Amino acid sequence: MTVAFDSDVNLTVEIGFDSEPFDNSQSFTDVSEYVRGITMRKGRSNELGQFVAGTCNLLLSNADNRFNPTQTGVYYDSTNQRTKIQPLKTVRVRATYNSVTYDLFYGFLDQIPVSYPALGADSVVTFGCVDAFKIFQSQTIQSVGWKLGQVGFSEIGSSTRLGYSDVVESSSVRVSRLLDSIGFPSALKSIQTGTMNVQQQAINKNLLAAMRECELAENAQFFIGPDGKATFRNRDYKLSNAKAITVQAIFDNSGSNLPYEDVVTSFDTNEVLNVYEWTRSNGNTQYVADADSINRYTAKTSTASTINTSDANVKSIIEQKISETSTPIERIDALEISPRQDTALWPKVLGLGFGDRVKVNITNPNGSTFSDEVWIESIEHNISSAQQNWNYNISLSPAGSSAWILGQAKLGEGTRFAYA
Repeated sequence: MTVAFDSDVNLTVEIGFDSEPFDNSQSFTDVSEYVRGITMRKGRSNELGQFVAGTCNLLLSNADNRFNPTQTGVYYDSTNQRTKIQPLKTVRVRATYNSVTYDLFYGFLDQIPVSYPALGADSVVTFGCVDAFKIFQSQTIQSVGWKLGQVGFSEIGSSTRLGYSDVVESSSVRVSRLLDSIGFPSALKSIQTGTMNVQQQAINKNLLAAMRECELAENAQFFIGPDGKATFRNRDYKLSNAKAITVQAIFDNSGSNLPYEDVVTSFDTNEVLNVYEWTRSNGNTQYVADADSINRYTAKTSTASTINTSDANVKSIIEQKISETSTPIERIDALEISPRQDTALWPKVLGLGFGDRVKVNITNPNGSTFSDEVWIESIEHNISSAQQNWNYNISLSPAGSSAWILGQAKLGEGTRFAYA
């Protein structure tokens, strides 16, 4: 069952107590009626960083002790004589507005602390959940393998997989191959065709690190989506995808468009990189620099080792990156939204995702204006069911050279060149 957050939105929280983490079909148990609060965070701090594991904290009423791992009642596996409340059980959070259901989080139980507030008169459990990145972090490329004659290791494709080996191939094929090596469900993959080839990787490498090497070699984006899909976007995504090149929502404080609670801007060199010295394995160091930026802001250097297959590809990537990072611009870093202000906000708060392009207009008290088109880099939901509060926060990065200030259009102050 779903539970009404308010008259407009229903929340559904489900846990796969009767399924294993990578089962292609999950058997979910609805626990929505016990939810008191939800906090979800996913994304990266800015466009220079890598995506980190998304998290979700579910505050649930445990008044009847049903969520205590020591209980032998509601969620108990009598056949195996153990609780069904186990780490790595799948968790799914969804919201429905105007008959449309939106995925907000898909991950796995990680921590299950039970507490007894009000001097023991109440009991709550906070399910700490994390997305698949944590599982990737705990694995190496080498699969379990096939152990002939060993109990529990006899079915290839079920309890075991054939040993992993790779070849020189595209970045996207490699990421898909790495996911397959641990039996990650095909239904939870969203892999865009890569533009770069990558070298072979050592089989003892951490799985998440290996996929991030592919991300770096492609200048891609790799993250777990709100629907649980391992998502790989190639270097051209922001130049070609409709959601990245076309504004999906306009926010302002003038009353003309969608309202926001608060906005944060900055103008500094925190995201400036003007010297790139990258070297591929068995290759020569590739160097690109912006002399004017170095003169104005001093040298800010990026060094990296990649698994690209040619020096030319490395050079192409750092040329793309320096066009995006060599010049500071006044930027809109973050936006805070309260969707209950305006029902028109709900489809945006529930439906916008990483890399979506939005526009933010700021009207200052003196009547001057600042406007920017930006990409979403991180998303945070803070929900209190009891108080019916829902705060939505997003961090942002400039969408190319879009920024402008009324009366100002100087390159390197309000705008900058962008890679195309």
